[in-house]
Amino acid sequence: MKRKILPLCIFLLTLFASADLLAQDDYYRPDSIGKEKPVEKDVPPIENKQIEDKKDVDFSQLPFKDRLRLGGSFGLSFGTVTNVNLSPMIGYELTPKLVGGVGATLMYFRYKYYDINTAYYGGRAFLMYNVIPIINIIGEFESMNVVGSYQKRQWIGSPLLGASYSQPIGGRFIKQVHFTALYNLNYNSQIDQYSGQNLSPYGSPFVFRITFL
Repeated sequence: MKRKILPLCIFLLTLFASADLLAQDDYYRPDSIGKEKPVEKDVPPIENKQIEDKKDVDFSQLPFKDRLRLGGSFGLSFGTVTNVNLSPMIGYELTPKLVGGVGATLMYFRYKYYDINTAYYGGRAFLMYNVIPIINIIGEFESMNVVGSYQKRQWIGSPLLGASYSQPIGGRFIKQVHFTALYNLNYNSQIDQYSGQNLSPYGSPFVFRITFL
């Protein structure tokens, strides 16, 4: 009986030893190594080449030319009073919302009932404040050299107050187009002392313009 048990034990030991060797051999195979957790390697940092977003420049630091506005306005009216108005303008951004400036005015004026057919000229100063992106409040003082009775020329002053509907046009100096309506606060005082007629070349206390600025 003992003779039979001894060969059986030797056989089992040989079998277990062979299995262990096979397991070790599989461990060192290339495909088994690939299944191990990959070793993290130290990679040198790569320089970040992303361009930083351009920061907004403080308004007070803007150069003069970037705050400058150039343009002008024109107006037309026909009927009893014919009025063709052309005015070059220059403006400067005092704050992000406030623009101040000056302009010169040249006007052709015809009043057929009184046989007045002449040119007026003058200038104006203005302030324009942006309330919301499409609406501006405008205050202006315009001084005009006009013709009264006996073809006598004289100066009249017109304080104007109103608003504009504005749309951007993307120009460097002409940034917006403004559809403007103004009211002449001094209209009823601009009366010719001889004829009793109003000297305002607009023929009405309301002044309408299209302005590029």
